[in-house]
Amino acid sequence: MKSTLRKELISLRKNIKNKSEKSHQIAKKLLTQPFLADIGTAMVYLSYNDEVDTLGLIEELLLKNIRLCAPVCKKDGTMVAKEFRGISDLKPGAFGILEPQGEEITDIDLVIVPGVGFNDNFHRIGYGAGYYDRFLEGFSGIACGLFYDEQRADFCQESHDL
Repeated sequence: MKSTLRKELISLRKNIKNKSEKSHQIAKKLLTQPFLADIGTAMVYLSYNDEVDTLGLIEELLLKNIRLCAPVCKKDGTMVAKEFRGISDLKPGAFGILEPQGEEITDIDLVIVPGVGFNDNFHRIGYGAGYYDRFLEGFSGIACGLFYDEQRADFCQESHDL
């Protein structure tokens, strides 16, 4: 069921109209959240495949002097966060996604996660590889998913889903 829903949601996301404007509105909403005042380091996904675009958000977070890092997926199925100081620090990596080349960061206050679908219980459906589920195990900061309204879905999370 989850794999079928994932395919449907990816197809639906591809056809969303005005993604650029919607991404801007989503970033604007995140930037007004009170918890952002206490964030020293944020891990931000680097958007691809019709995800909510994070490039404008990244620029705004840098202006707020928030230390940024982005995920790097490793061949062993794990994910690490590496620092970057600007878009020019990013190079195409695994899966064709931009990746930072900086040093590994572990002291993260906020993780901004992508997803294929999100439910009303704050759970997400990702692409199915479990990178974020494993990365967020034991994470004590704030995890925040970015998604278009059209990605809201009704599903039950599994025990390994965070």
